[in-house]
Amino acid sequence: MQLPIYFFGDTHFKVSKSNQENKKVEKFSKFLDSISKDNTKGSLFIMGDLFDYYFEYKNQTSSDYEKIFTKIEGIKDKGFKIYFIAGNHDYWIGDYFKKYTTKTFLDDTSIDYKNNRIYVTHGDGILSWDNSYRLLKRVIRSNIFIKMYSLLPKNIALKIAKKISHERKDSHYLDQEKINRIHDELDSFAQQKINQGFKYVIMGHYHHSYQKKLNNGELILLGECNEENYNYAVFDGDKLEIKNFF
Repeated sequence: MQLPIYFFGDTHFKVSKSNQENKKVEKFSKFLDSISKDNTKGSLFIMGDLFDYYFEYKNQTSSDYEKIFTKIEGIKDKGFKIYFIAGNHDYWIGDYFKKYTTKTFLDDTSIDYKNNRIYVTHGDGILSWDNSYRLLKRVIRSNIFIKMYSLLPKNIALKIAKKISHERKDSHYLDQEKINRIHDELDSFAQQKINQGFKYVIMGHYHHSYQKKLNNGELILLGECNEENYNYAVFDGDKLEIKNFF
């Protein structure tokens, strides 16, 4: 994998032409310009939930997303390698999506560079109380469900997705006690991976940044990327660091 490696995710682009969405797209464009300005041979690792809702019909997607794909294609043409790990909002990718990437991952993956092993996950379904979600995840990722969902008229499918997406957003606004519980569980998950030989565990999904030094390794939790700032990470071959693009 080409260095440096940039990690970001949770932009949650919507099928919308609102001013807020336009600003998000503009920020995304500036971010990609900034990382590709001086580095034409790097790697970009999209950590999932690039889109708030994504379902591919016959190798095509909404034209509202064309600006996003065009920008990704631009840095790919410059020499960047583009990697994508599916999130809980954009798992249903197909050939149209994949042509803009170097490689896509539907599940957790890892990066090995010399003595640095990085465990990469979107982060959903990790918590001990995620039992019902883990069951739902298996259902909606099944071939039978995907086939049945594809038969729905697009306008109905989009309404269902918007309803689910709206309900999920409530879980992003948590009190400090709940956040502390989440951090404890993520620390435990990361330590297990570190005990298996990984130096870093990096994830998104929880919409806030968090960094914790553990025994012989480190957990990095990326925050969301929105119209105001981008929380991302960079691996230079030696260390993995969280940064912000304003």
